[in-house]
Amino acid sequence: MTIRNKMLLIIGVSLLCLAGLVYATSRVTFMRGLEEIEKRNTSQHVEQVLAAFSNLLTNLEISTADWAEWDDTYDFIENENEQYIKSNLGDGTFISLRINLVLFINTSGHIVFGKAFDLQNGGEIQTPPDLLGHISDNSIILSKDGTQNYTSGIVLLNGGPLIIAAQPILTSESEGPARGTLIFARYLDSETVDYLSQLVLSPITIRPVYGTTYPDFREALSSLSPEKPIFVKPLSKQYISGYSLIKDIYGKPSLVLRVDVPRDVSQLGQTTTSYYILSILGVGILVSGLAMLMAQKQIFSRFSRLITGINRIANSGDTSARISVGGKDEMSLIAGTVNGMLATIDEATAKIRESEERYRDLFENATDLIQSVTTDGRFIYVNEAWRKTLGYSEEEVANLSLRDIIHADYMPLYKEIAQKVISEPVDNVEAGFVTKDGTKIIVEGNISCRFKGGELVSIRGIFRNITERKQAEEKLQLLYEQEKEIRQKLEEETQKRIEFTRALVHELKTPITPVLAATELLLEEVKDERTMRLVQTIDRSAANLNRRIDELMDLIRGETDMLKLNLESVDAVSLLREIGYQMMPVALRDGHSLIVELPTSNPVVLADRDRLRQILMNLLNNAFKFTPSGGQITLEARQDGANLVVEVRDTGPGISDEDQMRLFSPYFRRVEDRERLSGLGLGLALSKKLVELHGGKIWVKSKKGEGSTFSFSIPLVSGNEKRGQATPRRKP
Repeated sequence: MTIRNKMLLIIGVSLLCLAGLVYATSRVTFMRGLEEIEKRNTSQHVEQVLAAFSNLLTNLEISTADWAEWDDTYDFIENENEQYIKSNLGDGTFISLRINLVLFINTSGHIVFGKAFDLQNGGEIQTPPDLLGHISDNSIILSKDGTQNYTSGIVLLNGGPLIIAAQPILTSESEGPARGTLIFARYLDSETVDYLSQLVLSPITIRPVYGTTYPDFREALSSLSPEKPIFVKPLSKQYISGYSLIKDIYGKPSLVLRVDVPRDVSQLGQTTTSYYILSILGVGILVSGLAMLMAQKQIFSRFSRLITGINRIANSGDTSARISVGGKDEMSLIAGTVNGMLATIDEATAKIRESEERYRDLFENATDLIQSVTTDGRFIYVNEAWRKTLGYSEEEVANLSLRDIIHADYMPLYKEIAQKVISEPVDNVEAGFVTKDGTKIIVEGNISCRFKGGELVSIRGIFRNITERKQAEEKLQLLYEQEKEIRQKLEEETQKRIEFTRALVHELKTPITPVLAATELLLEEVKDERTMRLVQTIDRSAANLNRRIDELMDLIRGETDMLKLNLESVDAVSLLREIGYQMMPVALRDGHSLIVELPTSNPVVLADRDRLRQILMNLLNNAFKFTPSGGQITLEARQDGANLVVEVRDTGPGISDEDQMRLFSPYFRRVEDRERLSGLGLGLALSKKLVELHGGKIWVKSKKGEGSTFSFSIPLVSGNEKRGQATPRRKP
């Protein structure tokens, strides 16, 4: 194809692309904007229909309320006066009110009077039997026992949807108690639908939600939701439809409304776009013709001279000749480029030879093992690193094949890779080679094929020696297995310790229980003061031992995830104040001063009251235990964000940094305290477990000679239940 024809093709394609771009742009901007306007307009039509339907329902409610709140009706429901029926419930009433049904129902659910009327044919008809199911004893429509129920909306019947309004029967002053319910109803028939259509000047279609088989209605049902009450969809090129749901008196979707709106705006936009594209194409064709005429004079003639000069040099082989086309544009630049290319051909040839030498040097000096073999596995070439690693000379390699160096264990893998590498390169393959002296080495690398004219010529591989790495991995695996065995033994020993502790707790708990019971009886029976002191000593010692056993048992439950909390909302300030008062005599007995600083607010925490008390008692007892006589202990609480932080601060000797790291570990006791103080060292470990079960944290701050502060946090109860407000119903 000549350049002239290519230029014509490019111009033609450009015009088509321009037209397509204009069309796409119009679709994206102009037409999309029109479609958006069209959808908004359709949504407005749907809203108008819904408003008209609401107005129709409101008018029916007003008519019903006007009759229901009337002294004559109030008396009629009681005495069933025939004169009321003759005077007020003739056929003319149905025609003037545009209703199909009237029902007077007393508070017992009995229909005092009912009449159905056919507005189209002008005659009395049977009351729909299936309507009675909606006015049963539990119906939301009826007013019973003095209640006043106001109901209006759609009821789906076998004969079609029925618009009903139900009002309690009251006096003319709207006073009760209600003596029953008055129901006015009107069928949502074709006449009513036509009336709504005339209001919005658009066709309207109404279908029931259940049982509809029309595809567009089914699609609308799947798209409509409380968040998207109106669904708009083009029905055809002439109409766009808007859909919405109409709920029944029970608040459930019962009908699907469709409003069909003519697509005048969209059709006008398409016509305008077509005229616009045609005008652009006409202008483009005219401009293209002028451009071709100028190109023939300024470009194509000079380009022909350039081609003639190139052919002359190609035929003669004289690279010293030069081309001249005149001018200072791109054509002259091409001629100059060709002249420069001819001058550098000799220089390029020399550089190619130099590049080949550099490649050969790189190949030979590479540290990786590089090889190339024929399709039958014979070596074509290998680099120096390959020869040194495997111990073969260049002459010996010429007589080798892959089968001579592949280890027997890796021969099946070699056959598998030989089939796979033909279709795609194989990366990160691991293989075993055998050196000349029989040593096995492990290599890793990539294998690929070289093709020429569509035929496989050779298979190339680049490998690195990973023998030392594999040996290290094997040693690491051995160490891992040893570590796994040690860890398993440690877990078994831990389990044995837990089981032993459980047995120990059981063995201690069994004899201590009767001791406690016996001391309680002795305290009641013994009258001698000296014996009483001995019994009290036994009782305190037994109780102390029982607490130690309970702590040990709680710790076991914590280690086995069996420690459970009975969570409830706890007034933290009241609990802390109670514990402070309870511990005040203990502080006075030991010569300490106990200060309680609590917040003025009443923070509430979600906690196990007994366990929270246990945590605080442990911390306070420790403070009393380690603070010299005359010292000060402070119990303080404050709110910190979403947590309540409780602190127990003392003026004792302080704790070293080394001991602080192990302070919350089970059975830990400082060396200087082991002889002086009793206990198993479980209090702080158990307190830590209990705090963490509450979702909090516990920590200590202390320095030697400056006292200690033990703190823990408990999450606060957050969120207040919002109190809902009901909106009273307004009468129509």
